[in-house]
Amino acid sequence: MPKLLRPLQERSRQTRDLLVDATLDCLQEFGFHGASLSRILDRAGISKGTWAHHFATRNELIAAAAEVMIAETRRAADEFAASERRHDQILIERVWERFYQSRYRDVLFELTVACRTEADLRDRLQPVFAGLICGLREAWRGNGNDESRDMAANIATLTVYMLRGMAMQDMLAKEPVGGATLRRLWSELMTPYLDADWVGRQDSPGGVLAELDDGMRPR
Repeated sequence: MPKLLRPLQERSRQTRDLLVDATLDCLQEFGFHGASLSRILDRAGISKGTWAHHFATRNELIAAAAEVMIAETRRAADEFAASERRHDQILIERVWERFYQSRYRDVLFELTVACRTEADLRDRLQPVFAGLICGLREAWRGNGNDESRDMAANIATLTVYMLRGMAMQDMLAKEPVGGATLRRLWSELMTPYLDADWVGRQDSPGGVLAELDDGMRPR
């Protein structure tokens, strides 16, 4: 690579990083409609002319920022799967704090609502979010036979959906029982489904969950 290109490419990467981080900050602070291009550029300290060299529209910038956020989420989830997969209650609390008490939660909900009416954003982000779920399932399949691996993947998927719903409820009204108590209950309920001795038994509670797997596999 010519030496002159390296500083240019480095500056370009730094500019994109500044724009992505400012976009995520503005989505959290001002919401999707409040995160105007002018606010994002002010936060990033980037001129509109420089921005135009990287992105054609505001939604394109927002989609790129979302893709970075999801990629970081996938890496963190893979690390959790490798280090905490046998400590269910600890894992759930770590995921809760890392993803659902942070900027990720706020941006996720802003994007979810925006994708309902912003067709270009939805078309770009649907495969990204679908890929995240498929990636999480693959990371959590672990070892063992196909049935036990599918069970672990289904439990991981249900846990993500449960935590998303709990995070939304937490924004609207605090649970009277307390979220930590409910998450601990979920951990206790899911343990039998992950017990290798149960998988494959006729009275296993996994029959219904195992049926989910065909619908979750990428086509």
